Amino acid sequence: MNTKAILYSRCSTDEKKQDVEVQLKELRRYAAAYGWDYVEAFEYGSGYKGEQPKLKDIIEQIKLRHYNILLVYSMDRFSREHPKKVNALLDRIVYDHKCRFIALQQNIDSDNEVTWNVIRPLFTYFANVFSRNLSIKVKQGIARKKELGLYGGGRPEKKVDTQLLMSLYKQTHSLRQTAKMYNEQQLKSKKRRISYVTVKKLLNKHIA
Repeated sequence: MNTKAILYSRCSTDEKKQDVEVQLKELRRYAAAYGWDYVEAFEYGSGYKGEQPKLKDIIEQIKLRHYNILLVYSMDRFSREHPKKVNALLDRIVYDHKCRFIALQQNIDSDNEVTWNVIRPLFTYFANVFSRNLSIKVKQGIARKKELGLYGGGRPEKKVDTQLLMSLYKQTHSLRQTAKMYNEQQLKSKKRRISYVTVKKLLNKHIA
């Protein structure tokens, strides 16, 4: 059977010092060392809230046997959702869909029974706890700023190149593809990346 790997990387939209390219470089190096054919996929979204449409697409492709290896940089880059949910998803990927799973940083490999059955559940738990604690700290910080009268509301509104959006939409006629292409062009400026929902709202004003 030919080895076809999918390399998946993710960063949260609010991780200012993170970039998917850092992860992808390591994933490419690993795949190349084993001589695997591979394709790449990345996204910017919350692993805690499950805002990972690209990962959902990958899993659908794995179901169809398009890939037999899923390679990620670390467990927390894969997901930070509740451990029970993440572990169930990973078991489906490996056992139901016959796809090998590897997380580089933790050296977790589904072909290794010890790391898969003993170590893997620990790191899905740690990833979720980190996000839960971070959420608590953010809420506490906002509450404190409100007390001091320094809180100005949510995130600042992002500047969006509407002309570029319209141009991309005319090429693709797909909102999701437009969002993907727009964000790929903003790779060096994460602050300018926007969600599919934002693209939908903006374009609906012009398309309607």
